[in-house]
Amino acid sequence: MLTLAYTMACACVAGALLASTGAAGPLYPPAPPPYHTLVADGVPQAVIVLPQEASRIERFAAAELQGYVAKISAAELPIVAEGAVTRGYRMFVGNTRALRSSKLRLNADNAGRDGFALLSNAHRLIIAGRGDLGTLFGVYELLERHLGVRWFMPGEIGEVVPEARTIRIGTLRDIVKPAFDTRWVGTGEWSLKQRMNCHVSVEGEDVSVNWLWHFHTFRILIPPEEYYDEHPEWFPLVDGKRKKSDRENSHSTQLCTSNPEVVRKLAEGMIAQLDEDPSIEIITLSPNDGGGFCECENCVALDEPERDWFARYSRRLAMLNAEVTRLVGEKHPDVLVKVGAYAMYARPPLDEGWRPPDNTLVQLCHIYFCHNHPVATGECREGETYEVDDNFQPNQEFRRVLEQWRELTDHLYIYEYYALGGFQRAGLPWPLIHTMRHDIPFYRDMGVRGFYTQLSANSWYRLGLNFYVAAKLAWNPDLDVDALLDDYFEKFYGPAAEPMRAYFMTLEKAYTDYNGCISYGLKRAEAIASDIFTPAVMQELEQHVNAARQAADTDVIKQRVAMAEQTLAETKESVAAAK
Repeated sequence: MLTLAYTMACACVAGALLASTGAAGPLYPPAPPPYHTLVADGVPQAVIVLPQEASRIERFAAAELQGYVAKISAAELPIVAEGAVTRGYRMFVGNTRALRSSKLRLNADNAGRDGFALLSNAHRLIIAGRGDLGTLFGVYELLERHLGVRWFMPGEIGEVVPEARTIRIGTLRDIVKPAFDTRWVGTGEWSLKQRMNCHVSVEGEDVSVNWLWHFHTFRILIPPEEYYDEHPEWFPLVDGKRKKSDRENSHSTQLCTSNPEVVRKLAEGMIAQLDEDPSIEIITLSPNDGGGFCECENCVALDEPERDWFARYSRRLAMLNAEVTRLVGEKHPDVLVKVGAYAMYARPPLDEGWRPPDNTLVQLCHIYFCHNHPVATGECREGETYEVDDNFQPNQEFRRVLEQWRELTDHLYIYEYYALGGFQRAGLPWPLIHTMRHDIPFYRDMGVRGFYTQLSANSWYRLGLNFYVAAKLAWNPDLDVDALLDDYFEKFYGPAAEPMRAYFMTLEKAYTDYNGCISYGLKRAEAIASDIFTPAVMQELEQHVNAARQAADTDVIKQRVAMAEQTLAETKESVAAAK
């Protein structure tokens, strides 16, 4: 049993980090009465009703609802087709006649792309999305918000299902619209349950936004192994020679983007993909990663030489993007061409009156800017939190760049880095609740329409809380983050909740106490590891992990605590190696 002194110490650590937000209320306040019984003392009191011609996703949604109610109560609710004679409370899932006969009308304004409604009365509950995926999201919302199920991380270790012989729901009057049209935090089953809509599938069939290619596509559209020998002039002139990439995935080697044949070839390649699959909604056009840009006279003439590193190639790529996008739009006007605003082309060009074509989607990357301070709070201070560096800008500048792009396009997406590579490669934790709790609502308020963060699949044990909070805020940025954390620690760690909260809050506080700007382009993780993970911090982390290990009372809680133990062991090794 934890001592009172230890519990008070944990509360002090958390309070130091979260004081600005006030006391947390319940994460999901209960729905008001009257209440409707689904299961009474293990006996089904409700049926799940599907349309007579239910779709595959609607059937899957009904099976998910049935399965989790059974996990909670051991009672299996029948699934029937609409029109069958039934007794008990009816739960209508999907595009049923009950939905169509109701006054409910879901549209882009009230439900977005894949929002939904949960509407109940004394006799029935309607769970319906604007589309089938929204219906499935409505089931997951019901399970999470009203029945207490949680999916904290992928796999059985991340699932928490309460036990209750009786299940009742309150009276629901919810129409839910996600904050971002496109939400991409992780992939697979966990992401689906978090209501993400990129790289998710149902029973092996993709149900995502149809988005072809993620980012760097020059190498995909004009692969050097296929075209260099016949067309060396399509590739960059570097140090007086046309260069063929000698690196995996053609990184750090680009194309000669002023060459009209290259422009035409890029457009033809994209059009061919869209002709083959007319359901594609977004297709990506973007340079390969890294440098290696063409130095020929025609390419250089398109640049703005007086601008900084963050606009070195902005204008030449803006000209390329506009022409390719125009050609694609002539054949496929409803498709968005996604281009990157990244690193050496993060800023828009300066040409007066310039705007990207309307069928352009711009994804602005929050890299080489500060990651340790919130974007909108103005906490990056020259000479105090950072020194001037050509490859770094404070977040005040990132905000200005975001505002500039927002004025130029209605299709602005964000690319975040909540698994920052430098710290990941160095084997160090990278706690970011103190920034994302501000940044994701800020992005929403700025009119950003799509949110993505890098997620390292092999680092859930180290960065899982980042990924969980990012997914919850990508769906609903108005969630009370303090309540979200309370819920996470209580349900994921059980009797080890308090020491595990103290462990994570100590990590967050170590970074806020350090207070320096951190970025890909500014400081290496190894160079600042000992400044963040001081002996006092390491001692405190070890104290909390030891207390959590002692408090863990089941195998699954011990496995969850063991992830923190592994992280702490790796942190010790990394800090020692950096000295």
